[in-house]
Amino acid sequence: MTLPNYQIGLLTLIIPLLISCGGGGGGSAREIPAVTPSFNVSAAAGVNGSISPSMVSVVQGQTATFTVTPETGYSVLSVSGCNGTLSENTFTTGTILAACSVTVQFGKYMSTVFETAAYEFPYPSDTLDNLCIENPTSVGAATSILLAVDLNLDTFNDLVVSYFCSPKISGQYLDTPTPDAIIAFKNNGDQTFSLANSEVFGSETIQLGGATRKGVLADFNGDKYLDILYALNREDGRGQSCENCGASNEAPQKIILSNGDGTYAITELGFSEWTHAVDAVHMPSGNYDAVISGFRNNTVTGFRYIDGSMQEVSDYSNPGGPVNRFGASTLRFFPELTPAAGSMLAVSDSGDCGIQVNLSSFSKTSGAWSFVDKTDFNCRTIPNAYEGYTNEVGDLPLITIDGQDYTGGGFGNEESCTLELTPGDAPVAVVQFSAQPIAGNYVEGVVYKQADLPVQNRLNVFDVSNTALKLKTGVVVNEKIDALYRIDACRDINNDGYDDVVLLQNAGGGGEATNTRAEPIIYLNDKDNHLVKLDLAGIPLVDKSEDYLVHGFLADMNGDGIEDLVYFRASRGYISSDTLDPRQENFIRVYWGVKNLKL
Repeated sequence: MTLPNYQIGLLTLIIPLLISCGGGGGGSAREIPAVTPSFNVSAAAGVNGSISPSMVSVVQGQTATFTVTPETGYSVLSVSGCNGTLSENTFTTGTILAACSVTVQFGKYMSTVFETAAYEFPYPSDTLDNLCIENPTSVGAATSILLAVDLNLDTFNDLVVSYFCSPKISGQYLDTPTPDAIIAFKNNGDQTFSLANSEVFGSETIQLGGATRKGVLADFNGDKYLDILYALNREDGRGQSCENCGASNEAPQKIILSNGDGTYAITELGFSEWTHAVDAVHMPSGNYDAVISGFRNNTVTGFRYIDGSMQEVSDYSNPGGPVNRFGASTLRFFPELTPAAGSMLAVSDSGDCGIQVNLSSFSKTSGAWSFVDKTDFNCRTIPNAYEGYTNEVGDLPLITIDGQDYTGGGFGNEESCTLELTPGDAPVAVVQFSAQPIAGNYVEGVVYKQADLPVQNRLNVFDVSNTALKLKTGVVVNEKIDALYRIDACRDINNDGYDDVVLLQNAGGGGEATNTRAEPIIYLNDKDNHLVKLDLAGIPLVDKSEDYLVHGFLADMNGDGIEDLVYFRASRGYISSDTLDPRQENFIRVYWGVKNLKL
């Protein structure tokens, strides 16, 4: 039906009225809200990682977040786009005003932790050339131990290095002091170091008369400066005289004490020993005793600073008889749980079975140490079941740890340290154990050849919270057992409040020291009662040779609160050839850390 013209006109007038009145109801006009635009924010990742989500729509004026996930062994090199910032693994854009994109690149994690260019310490050629190179009985200088210590309380770590001369002929009996030198490198505060023996010791040439591979720092004389106690011996490659076996390895024991003004002097302790362990024992007074563990005589001698001098004290006399005694190489006193009480707990080799395989624990009550407990690793001897390197068949020493049988010539506990798996909890003992595992365990009637069995190092962790010794299994994750190493540090190395472990690994040297890499072995605390080996792919490396040992360790050398990577060439080993150049420098090289380590 077609409407007349007058009706069409009337509708034209009515419809606007209806709209304005809300369809016939009363009230004011309704406002249509403005639509806020949204923009797409895209994200893309390079190889070796991912970012998610790949796309998100963001309302104008808001921000967006993305999760950045590197693959194992890699870290974030850069994230760009949308004016954002990265915090841990979360990238947050700036205020979005237009469409934009985020791009992330990944690289080897360790390559982002340390600078690629290294600082090399000045080489003390005058001292070492005179001491070792021009010595007709020496093949050259060996760098044995480096200690980072603030000598002058300027908040920067200096470096004290112990050198000794390797004898030209290995195995030759010598009854003379080991030629050695202590060198102090002063931190200049600008990422450089200078030779400072005259400034620190008052003389360019400082000698202890022995070699050392272990040392401890503590304020023994109470003047607020750290002092240095070394485990001194003459293990420089010389042979033994069996008329008095072991005597040629005994060295006069000494301590380096601060004068209270940034200078230091050597103090004689008045006895000789073949020392393999030293420790600082915290006393209720707040001071520290210096404790020296003798390897040859299985004795422990303690010294205390009294009336201006270090004096021997009787506190550390043998508490457990010929077997359950202080001594050997693993002796370690635990940090006090109650500061006012001082150290109240210690662990040491037990000495039974003729080998250093079991541990003993000791407690201190009423000022005296006493034996408490001992591990039981089923130490036994199997007659005529072990063929040594000389092809002679003898007794097979055998123990069992965590279901695995071990043997070996001279095997046992090597070094130890203490740490807290969780802050505030009772410390645990971490013990380096070296032996030869028997695949499939011992089989009666089989003669095992020393040359056919691999050498294995492992870390045994013991709970000693009740002074009893209890092996804790499953603490060390992804453990590296096929390397030669010694314990360098048990401390928090990444400033997360949890203790970690650093091992000083051998590289080069030939013979048994055949590891191909010289970087330290690092176990970080995962904050869940585990020590997890860090993937060190991409870490800066140094050249090594077949004739030298190279080690790497961590220390904050520039005072920025971040660990630096320090490499040093340790020794030429015991080389009898006169054709090799003995003037190969024993370098010390530092790669500055740029961020804290993490799993």
